[in-house]
Amino acid sequence: MEKLINMISNLTPSEEKVFEYIYNNRAKIINMKITDLARDSYSSKTVIINMCQKLGFEGFSDFKYYLKTQNKSEVEAKAPKASIATLEENIEKTFKLVDDKSYDRIAREIVDSGMVYIFARGTSKAAAYHLNHLLLTIGIKCIFVKDYNLLTLVSNTLKSNEIIVLISLSGMTEKILEAANIAKVKGAKRIAITSFENNELSRVSDYALYCSSEDTKTKYNDSSSRIGMFIIIELLVANIKRLMERIENRE
Repeated sequence: MEKLINMISNLTPSEEKVFEYIYNNRAKIINMKITDLARDSYSSKTVIINMCQKLGFEGFSDFKYYLKTQNKSEVEAKAPKASIATLEENIEKTFKLVDDKSYDRIAREIVDSGMVYIFARGTSKAAAYHLNHLLLTIGIKCIFVKDYNLLTLVSNTLKSNEIIVLISLSGMTEKILEAANIAKVKGAKRIAITSFENNELSRVSDYALYCSSEDTKTKYNDSSSRIGMFIIIELLVANIKRLMERIENRE
């Protein structure tokens, strides 16, 4: 679209006015009919067709196709850079949220616990699988409750020496909150892995480990990045391993 600007000197004032309207409304123009454009730009079909031809197109349809392909190319060119920048920002912000003392206390709670249960829903299940695998690998008794229908059942069987890790980016997942409240009544410790904001899950948990994400509203769009959660999990497991090694060395 930018290279067409060099050609506007060939346009009449009326045609230039139409071009200016198109330039400022490129995304909208792709889905417009020529009659719609004539109306919205206070022009006429003849002026629009003349403008298109002076710019090197056969007509308005040909010009629209050009706009469509240009927009797609611009989006594709920007998307990777935008995604990388977003991920870098989430990673950087997550590290800034790390509180070493909290990680140490939680590591101690997990090592001393009789059993660790992990609850997660939707896309956050990937983080739960990862945490479950790492804890089992280092010898921590751990169960990932992946079945939605078992969340309430397991919550009701919790003992006071057991821990429940609740993973929810939004911190507002209904079933996760229900499990957290049941665990609270049962006297079981609750560890939340969630986004850094004042959400319900962080309020009903004994400990909260925070990550950063560009979007935390997951009810209708659960595609937000969980990279911050994986960072939290790696840091937590590293702390647990160090604590277990210290305990082993003392013995």
